[in-house]
Amino acid sequence: MLQRCSRHVARISGVNTAKEAGMRIMLTGAGGFLGSRLFSYYKDKYEVWAPSHKELDFTREENARKAVGDFQPDVLLHCGAISDVGACERDPELSMRVNVEGTRYLARACLMTGTRMVMCSSDQVYFRKMGEKESTEEYLRPHREDEPCSPIPVYGRHKLLAEEACLAEQPDSVILRLTWMYGELTEEERRKGRRNLADMLGEILREGKKQGFSKTDYRGVTDVWEVVRNMEAAWKLPAGIYNFGSPACGSIYEIVRNTMEEFGAEGLVEALEGSNSLRNLCMTPEKTSHAGIHFLSVREGLEHYLKE
Repeated sequence: MLQRCSRHVARISGVNTAKEAGMRIMLTGAGGFLGSRLFSYYKDKYEVWAPSHKELDFTREENARKAVGDFQPDVLLHCGAISDVGACERDPELSMRVNVEGTRYLARACLMTGTRMVMCSSDQVYFRKMGEKESTEEYLRPHREDEPCSPIPVYGRHKLLAEEACLAEQPDSVILRLTWMYGELTEEERRKGRRNLADMLGEILREGKKQGFSKTDYRGVTDVWEVVRNMEAAWKLPAGIYNFGSPACGSIYEIVRNTMEEFGAEGLVEALEGSNSLRNLCMTPEKTSHAGIHFLSVREGLEHYLKE
C-alpha cells in the first residue's frame, strides 16, 4: 500500500524522485490560501502529499489513521480547517467535527507513526471581552502564548480546543497561532470574492479612492510568503505553542494610515465609524524570535509588498 501511495504523491504533486534527504511532508488544506502556497513552495524540495478533501475526510478517525499510516510522513502540516468565522457560528457542529475532532484524529495518527505535527491555529484564540476592571491599556497589550485564553467566537473556541487536543494526542507537535495574512491573489481566489488587506491598499494606490478602516480592531497582518518560508524552521521548533507572524500593536486604521504615509496617500485613509467595542488580536512573537524565526513588522511587510 505504501508504494501505491508514493506513486499517487508523484502524480498529484509533480515531484521528482530526487528529494532532500528523502523527507516526506503530508499537507492538509492545500486548496486554501496558505496551504496552496506551502504546496507550491515545497513540492519540488520534499516529497509532498497533499490530499484533497475528497481523497481524505479526516473527520473520520479510520481515514486519518490509514492516510498517515500508509504515507508515513516525517511532518504533517495541518492547514485543513473551516476558517470562515461566520460559517463556524452558523454550524458549530460542523466546526467541531472539522476543526477539533479532525485535528484530534490526525494527531493521534501522528503519534502512532512518530510524525511531527504542525497545526495551524489562529490569533482568534485571543479574541476575548475586556474585563470590567481592566484598563484599555491593559486590554491592548500584545498577547503571549502562556496567557489564559477565553475566546468569544466559535472559531476561536474550537481552535483553542484543537490546540489542546493536538498536544494531548501527539505531544511532539508545534502549534502556530497565525495572524491575518495577505498576498497576491489568484484569479480563482478573486472569483470567489477573496480579499485581503494588501489587496485593499493596492486599490487605494491604483484608483485613488478613499477607504475606511477600523479604529477599534487591533491585530497583526503578515505576508503569507513569510509564513511559507519560515515553515521549514517552524517544524524543527521544540514542541509547543508559538505566535507566528509579524509583530504589531495598533489598530487596522493606524497600520494602514502609517503605511500609506510612505506613498503620500494617507489622506485616502479614513476611520470607520462603527462599534465602540475593542477587539485585540495583536500578538508578541518574542518566543518565536528567540527561537531564531523572524518576521518583518506589519508596516515593513506591507511597504515591501506594495513596492514590489
